[in-house]
Amino acid sequence: MASFVAPAVAADKKKKKAPTAVRVPKTVELTADQKTKLDALNKEFGPKLAELRKKQASIITADQKKARAEANKKAKADGKKGKELRDVVNAAFAITADQKAQQAETKKAMGALQKEIRTQFAALLTDEQKAKLKAGKKKKN
Repeated sequence: MASFVAPAVAADKKKKKAPTAVRVPKTVELTADQKTKLDALNKEFGPKLAELRKKQASIITADQKKARAEANKKAKADGKKGKELRDVVNAAFAITADQKAQQAETKKAMGALQKEIRTQFAALLTDEQKAKLKAGKKKKN
């Protein structure tokens, strides 16, 4: 089941929207009742998801991010791809064991939260709407 879990990007920078936990593709039309329930889902889970993303982003230092970006650029220029690219980049920006543990913990929490969001979102949808979501996902692959 696909649900697009990403923070909403506000077009108007002055007035930020609340973080969005679920984005519904335009191909799936929701009833007024479903929209109300979706809004409640977004209000409940959006801030939690944003908080986890913020925590995840704060684990790696600015210097490490810069080193990773430079290593990634160089490795790509050298023609490295896939696992080889990841290995070279990861070796270049030296993440500590504590940072790895924090990342793993945050990733696990994020996965659990996203699973809960998908489960509750799926409960709102009809079988026809679920089929449209799956069909839309297959077209992207």
